[in-house]
Amino acid sequence: MKSLSRFLGIIAFAVIMLFQVTGLFAQADPRPRTPQPMSTKTAMEYFRDEGLTIGINFGNTLDAVDTWTNPNRPISIETAWANPLASQAHFNGLASQGFKIVRIPVTWTGHIGPAPDYRIEEAWLRRVAEVVNMANRAGLKAFINIHHDGHHDMGGWLSISKALANRDTNTQITDQFEKVWAQIAEYFINYGDWLMFQGFNEIHVGDWGAGNAAQYRIINDWNQRFTNVVRSTGGNNANRYLLYYGYNTNSAIGIRNSPFRLPTDTAQNRQIVGFHFYNPVDFVLETTTHVWPNNSALGRQRDIDTILANFKTKFIDNGIPVIIGENGPFRYAYYTAGRGNPGFREANVQTARENRLAYVTYLYTKARENGIIPFFWETGHSFHPNNTAEGDSGLFNRNTGQPNSPESAEIIQAMMNAVR
Repeated sequence: MKSLSRFLGIIAFAVIMLFQVTGLFAQADPRPRTPQPMSTKTAMEYFRDEGLTIGINFGNTLDAVDTWTNPNRPISIETAWANPLASQAHFNGLASQGFKIVRIPVTWTGHIGPAPDYRIEEAWLRRVAEVVNMANRAGLKAFINIHHDGHHDMGGWLSISKALANRDTNTQITDQFEKVWAQIAEYFINYGDWLMFQGFNEIHVGDWGAGNAAQYRIINDWNQRFTNVVRSTGGNNANRYLLYYGYNTNSAIGIRNSPFRLPTDTAQNRQIVGFHFYNPVDFVLETTTHVWPNNSALGRQRDIDTILANFKTKFIDNGIPVIIGENGPFRYAYYTAGRGNPGFREANVQTARENRLAYVTYLYTKARENGIIPFFWETGHSFHPNNTAEGDSGLFNRNTGQPNSPESAEIIQAMMNAVR
């Protein structure tokens, strides 16, 4: 009897351990096990009813790419550009400051297997889900995307230059694009309507231009294929809100005769349009000047007025939400590099600060008036501060979720005041 009791005890212990181990395995998958609720509202109704008037980017983290350790095999690494690992404290901080929605750029380069399946590493999908969950726990809506995979000088596979140069190469790239999005969509299928997808980021050939007819044949095709693939996975993805950009995320898609075309969609009124706005570049992005408005035509207030009004007329007034997916202005700062800011003068700092406040107040106020949602391009720690051609775009201490300086707190408050 003692032997039988011991045997039964061992069996019971084994069963308990089995449940514990399988439970641990279940916990390792961060996704919801059953589909979360999906709204029946149009995208415009959803954005209005959820009070989505302002957003922010979680930049230079999941999108960061190591191109130097092995130049022939670039790989996205969360800490590659000097930021810490994503933390719940940071997302909580974003929400506490008044942000409603976060754009989480993701680069998949280095985590995708070979043809024909192009299998994405499970560990990278899981990490993206963990970060997405942090945003959700903080009460934020979120976008995820394909980001630097399409960058013209980061070894990205989603290359429009190669697609334009050769029909067979275009077929291969398009096949990979569809298979990668099919996997992303399947992995996040149970997430609710608070999670939205963006097909790609700044796709261009290195010209930073507005796009021509040949380039738009590729861009429009990729947007359509992105739509078809996501919808074909069914479940919550059949009605998920989707975000579309044009060539180089250029604002020219807001003009009447733009070659940009919204895809045909089996879901009704679930589309969103976006563009990036860093004009004038010398003041907003590179911060080589401390003055705004300046001599750049795109830096004048009337040009901001015109661009935003175009988007309102073409999209907002037709029930399609619009976001400025990335914008500044960045902080006027000294940084050493051959391409850096040799013209920096300490005497200009206060004027630059005042002009920065004036610019963000004007842009965000006009965005609010036109029903457009601005997302500041926030990067935490500057990417390679000793070898950069951009100003300081960090607003937050990524470990605490609090503004990283009084000046940053001042800019954040100006944004919030402008969109009220």
